[in-house]
Amino acid sequence: MKLAAVLCAALLLVGCEPLSFFPGGKLSGETVSTPVADWAFTDRVKTVQLETAPADPYSVNVWCAAQGPRLWVVAARGEAGQWAKNLLADGRAVVRIEHKLYPRLAVRVRDAAEVELVAQLYAAKYASSREPTKREGAIVFRLDPRPD
Repeated sequence: MKLAAVLCAALLLVGCEPLSFFPGGKLSGETVSTPVADWAFTDRVKTVQLETAPADPYSVNVWCAAQGPRLWVVAARGEAGQWAKNLLADGRAVVRIEHKLYPRLAVRVRDAAEVELVAQLYAAKYASSREPTKREGAIVFRLDPRPD
């Protein structure tokens, strides 16, 4: 019971922001509307926040990988994860990196060569044996500029 009270208090302190493994709502920060030519700055950031479902914002902490003007996230649990379901239904997303918000359009990646590139980028960045693209049902999303 004490743990539940502590968790509730922590959630109240952070408001609608995602906390560790707990999802949040709408993200706050400064919106960046200029195109990003190189996402290399994300190499020094382990976790970013991803907001999905614009009508009822749902945000989570996720890992990301980048190369030049391209940025990816991986839903290791595939369609079992709520944020992946949200992106498959409506690709509009916002990624928050260092308190800056980048409106994006999540595009599901099915090309094997691109998935393998993302796997290599994740392995290099995170040096982890838990490489998410290798999990059964994992979904790779490329976060493209939003046309709107």
